[in-house]
Amino acid sequence: MAFLGIEIGGTKLQVAVVSATGVVSATARGSVAAASAAAAVLNVLERLVAEAVPLAHEPLEAVGIGFGGPVDRVHGTVATSHQVTGWGGFPLMSWVAERTGLPTTLENDSNAAALAEAVVGAARGFHAVVYSNVGSGVGGGLVVGGRIYHGRVPGEMEIGHLRLAIDGPIIEDVVSGWSLDRQVRAVVEANPHGGLALAAAGMPPSARCLGRAIAAGDVEAAAIVDRTARSYAFGLSHAVQLLNPDAIVLGGGVAGIGEPWRAAVATHLHGFVLEALRPPPPVLLAALGDLVVPVGAALIACMAKKGTHTGHT
Repeated sequence: MAFLGIEIGGTKLQVAVVSATGVVSATARGSVAAASAAAAVLNVLERLVAEAVPLAHEPLEAVGIGFGGPVDRVHGTVATSHQVTGWGGFPLMSWVAERTGLPTTLENDSNAAALAEAVVGAARGFHAVVYSNVGSGVGGGLVVGGRIYHGRVPGEMEIGHLRLAIDGPIIEDVVSGWSLDRQVRAVVEANPHGGLALAAAGMPPSARCLGRAIAAGDVEAAAIVDRTARSYAFGLSHAVQLLNPDAIVLGGGVAGIGEPWRAAVATHLHGFVLEALRPPPPVLLAALGDLVVPVGAALIACMAKKGTHTGHT
């Protein structure tokens, strides 16, 4: 059995052919400018779907969509996108179904990723799993016993929109990849011959330089990661206090920093968690890389095709 998994992120679009066990056999990728509206995204998506469908080695059974924002999964519409305009109320599920001729499901991208990491990824074998991704935005998902937790439509587990103080910024404001990009650019401008500037040689200064700079011993890069991880861990501590899951999985582009990111989040998390809940759950790096959302979306489509519920309210 083969399924089509679609990811629609803030700037990234992916379509993958995925087996019922989460194995990816083909992909088609594209991107849009951050300032683009929904119509531009749909134009690219239509092309990617047309590229991916013929790559399947067996007939496709269904399509799953992981969308970067709150969705009405019951009616198949987008509630909103926090990064791209023009999505509100759009009937995305029927739009994709009409173009593929296949049964289609719609889910928030972080929920899809959470399911993938809990079922076939880093947290396989754990019962209650909190997943959180840091990229263009900051999202989250909860999987219990192989099922996505669903609250009221249109969403739940919006970790990035927790506030750091009652009148302060939300976590996404200070932890997202765009926030890290700004911090890196500021350091490079202030110290054009420093370690971060060297790590960014030949490319625009961004969060992608941090892992390389830290590996080279750059103190300023390590300080950016530690400061950002502290705010992120504060947000995740709320999930621990409320849910006390068996594992926390860190995903998204920023998790590409690797062990320095994971270790900093885990260290700060310990200090924010109620003493009775220490040690906090293990903090793991996502195992499925940048294909985690298409894999999760395809698994949701597979479960729906089999009549297996992926979530509960």
